[in-house]
Amino acid sequence: MSNITVEDLNVWYGDDHALKNINMEIPEGEVTALIGASGCGKSTFLRCFNRMNDEIGVARVEGSIRWKGVDLNGEDVDPVALRRRVGMVFQKPNPFPKTVYDNIAYGVSLNGRGDDDMDQIVETSLEQANLWDEVEDRLDKNALTLSGGQQQRLCIARAVAVKPDVILMDEPASALDPVSTQKIENLIEELREEYTVVVVTHNMQQAARISDKTAHLHLGELVEFDNTDKIFENPEEELTEAYITGRFG
Repeated sequence: MSNITVEDLNVWYGDDHALKNINMEIPEGEVTALIGASGCGKSTFLRCFNRMNDEIGVARVEGSIRWKGVDLNGEDVDPVALRRRVGMVFQKPNPFPKTVYDNIAYGVSLNGRGDDDMDQIVETSLEQANLWDEVEDRLDKNALTLSGGQQQRLCIARAVAVKPDVILMDEPASALDPVSTQKIENLIEELREEYTVVVVTHNMQQAARISDKTAHLHLGELVEFDNTDKIFENPEEELTEAYITGRFG
């Protein structure tokens, strides 16, 4: 198993110490939820796995994230190549202003798979995102004409089309209606069969439903990390219990 091992991870934004000595091991082939109050460092932590913090000029990262024998923070790691293996789905759907078909095909072509059967790749990716039945007769339509929930699933289809190993999701359902949220949650449960998924969520019930492991962060520190059932039913830390029961945060 190629778990992702985080060792002594620290992140600063200028003088702001955003993540403090994070140590944990994210299991392969499972869903790990990151929970905690706003500003606790969840999204910062998520961005560490595909070097998105490199795009922030004032950010400084120390420590290691080891995966398959490689430190992802190492100077010899190409961030662009890393992002092909570690896909990202953002809080707000961000489809390209292209057709539904081209949203999938464009990323695939950029990743050097243009010689494959593109029609089949597009169909398979949309099927994986549980979207094919809804858009198979709209592939030539602008993706921005889709509903918010459909756009988010299209972004997930776009992410899986390039065959990553890990999928990162930053509150993927927070801007969606309950029906669309349910579809995203069902999709996450299906994705765990093929991918390692790390998802940020503010929704405690959602974390309990979809994840195998849960990490609670507070003010940049990892308070507790355990099996999701343990975290929600019998947490070790009083701070975790206070957060999941709504006494703060």
